[in-house]
Amino acid sequence: MPLSQRKLGKNINRPTQSKLSDFTPKLSSEASCEANVSCEVSETNTNTCQAMEVENDKPTEREKTAESLDAVLAAIANLKSDFSSKLDGILSAIETVRKDVNECAKRVGEAEVRISATEDSITTLEAKVRTLENNNKDLEDKVLDLEARSRRSNLRLVNLPEGAEGEDACVFLENWLPEVLNLAPLRTALTLERAHRVGQKSTSNTVAPRTMIMKFLNYKDKMIVIRAARAKGQILFKNRPVRFYEDLATCVHKKQKEFDAVRQQLRSMGIRNTQWTVSHL
Repeated sequence: MPLSQRKLGKNINRPTQSKLSDFTPKLSSEASCEANVSCEVSETNTNTCQAMEVENDKPTEREKTAESLDAVLAAIANLKSDFSSKLDGILSAIETVRKDVNECAKRVGEAEVRISATEDSITTLEAKVRTLENNNKDLEDKVLDLEARSRRSNLRLVNLPEGAEGEDACVFLENWLPEVLNLAPLRTALTLERAHRVGQKSTSNTVAPRTMIMKFLNYKDKMIVIRAARAKGQILFKNRPVRFYEDLATCVHKKQKEFDAVRQQLRSMGIRNTQWTVSHL
C-alpha cells in the first residue's frame, strides 16, 4: 500500500476510533436505560397480572347482571307458579258463577214468560171484573129501584104505644087515621093491605115502642095521609106525640141524611122542601 494511503488510512481510522470511543459511554447509558425500562415494564406487567388476577377473582358486571336476571327469572317463575295455582281456583269459581248466572238467566226467562202470561190473564180478568162490576152496579140500582117502588105505598108510624092497635092493626089504623088527621070524606074508604110492627117485642117498659109499618092499598091514599100529617104538625095519641115518616130503603135514607143540613137551612129560610125517593126520579 502506498504511503499516502496508509497515512490516509491512519488518519481515517483514528477519528473513527475516537468517535466510537465517544459513543461507548452513550451506548452503555442507553443500555442501562433500556434495562431500567425493561425492569419497569416487567414490574408493570407483574402488577398488571396481579391486578388482572384480582379483577378475575371479582365478579364482572355481566356476571352480576346475569345473576340478577337469573334471580328475576326465578322470581317470575315462582310468581307464575303461584298465579297459575291461584288462577285455576279463580277460573273454577268463575265457571261456577257462570253456570249460576246461566241458571238464573234461564229462570228469569221462564219467570218473564210466566209473568207475561199472568199479566195477559190479569188484563183479561180485569176487563171481566169491570164488566161484572158494571153489571152488578146496574143490578144494584135496579134492586134499589124495585125496593123503593115496593115501599112507595108504605108509611112508618113512630112512638105509638105497644098494644094500642089491638088484635087487628089494619082496622085500627083505618078508623084512627081519618079521625086524628081530620081527613075529608074520601071517594073510597081508606084501605090498608097490611100493618105490623118492626122488630122483636121488648118486655121492658122503658124501651121505646116499636115502629109500625103500614102499607096502603092505594098510593094516593098514602099521599093524602102523609100530607095531612105534615099539615097538622103535632099529632097525639092519648096525649102522646106520634110521627109519620116515609118508609125508605136504607140506601135512600142514607143519601137523604146527607142533605139534612141543607134542609134545616131551607126551613130556617121558610123554604119548603120535599123528600123525593128513587121511585120519583
